[in-house]
Amino acid sequence: MKSLIKGPKKKIIKKLPGKIKSNLKSKTQSTDKIDDVNTLVELLQIHQIELEHQNQELRITQEELEVSRNKFVNLFDFSPIPYFILDLKGIIKEVNLSGGKMLGADRSKLIGKHFFTYVDANEKKIFFSFIKDVFDSLIKCTCELKIKNKNNDTLNILAEGLLLDDTLEENKKYQIALIDMSEYKRIESILKKSMEELNLLNATKDKFFSIIAHDLKSPFQGLISSSELLATEIESLSKEEISFFSKGLYNNIKNLYGLLENLLKWSMVQRNLIEYNPVNIDLHEFVNKIIELSIQNAEKKNISIFNNINTGKLVHADADMLRSVFQNLLTNAIKFTKSEGQIIIAAISKDDIVEIQVDDSGIGIEPERIPSLFSFNTLNTHEGTAGEKGTGLGLPLCKELIEKNDGKIWVESLLGKGSKISFTLHKGFF
Repeated sequence: MKSLIKGPKKKIIKKLPGKIKSNLKSKTQSTDKIDDVNTLVELLQIHQIELEHQNQELRITQEELEVSRNKFVNLFDFSPIPYFILDLKGIIKEVNLSGGKMLGADRSKLIGKHFFTYVDANEKKIFFSFIKDVFDSLIKCTCELKIKNKNNDTLNILAEGLLLDDTLEENKKYQIALIDMSEYKRIESILKKSMEELNLLNATKDKFFSIIAHDLKSPFQGLISSSELLATEIESLSKEEISFFSKGLYNNIKNLYGLLENLLKWSMVQRNLIEYNPVNIDLHEFVNKIIELSIQNAEKKNISIFNNINTGKLVHADADMLRSVFQNLLTNAIKFTKSEGQIIIAAISKDDIVEIQVDDSGIGIEPERIPSLFSFNTLNTHEGTAGEKGTGLGLPLCKELIEKNDGKIWVESLLGKGSKISFTLHKGFF
């Protein structure tokens, strides 16, 4: 058996251990490569997990941004304050629903239009200056101006502008918020007018009380002098002198009573304490009763009073107010009519009103005095034809009472020829 094994085969056998070593070395290198691959795979898996985590965070951030964007869009669109985003040329880039409503147009039709077209022609310079301030400043700028909407209604607005810091766009834009001040301006105008009226009323009141104080002082001085004389010297006075002083006292007291009565009524009118209770009044009968109260004063001056109102002529008015008006007008007519003169009271129907006239043949009124006859600002206190005193309260009070009855009052006069005072009342009904 041994002889069968020859030289060459031995050589082969001897070489086998070297190949085995080489294979072992190759296997070792392969194992190292496998380990590297496994490590790389592990690293890739870790990186993939990190990427997935980052992607998840990005998705969450994107969702949060979308929610924030939707919130902003909702806040912008549904804000009760009109918002506009404009470029430097004043072209509308964005507008919310309130902005479209203010201008009276659908907001889709406003985008791309010049905002200047809605600014009042007289306010454009103000708006251009406002825009320049917005672009030159980093803080909020404001201005007041007028704009006109699609219906050509003028709105008083307060504009607040702010430059938008948007790095995504090259061209700068700015946002303006418009606050409608029309109602505020209306209330401000009413308050201003009320303040002016209040100041006028206060001035009138001060002047009024000054005149009244003066007019009260004079009669009281006469009363004091006459009453003092009667009280201390009555035994040395003749019957005629006592009669003279007594008549003076009577006239002064009567004038003071008329003044106080008018003051009381005026005060009640000013405080709305007089209730308006309109009833149907037969003018003819009503005027007859007033004439009966005034006839004594008229007869002293031989003045004739004629009631030319037809019987059955009805007016719808407050009886107490109308009585005061007639009493004052008749007292004035008698006061400024000379002896042997006449006073005519008439009434004319015109549509649904009745025009009543008190016409006297008196001394008349200067034209420049006529506009102020019914004003409390300039109380006219002139002596009558027989020296009768007055306060000037009668005609202003008549005006107040006639207006309470939804009527008007006016005067026509020729100096030296007489005066006619007319006023209107609503017709009565059955």
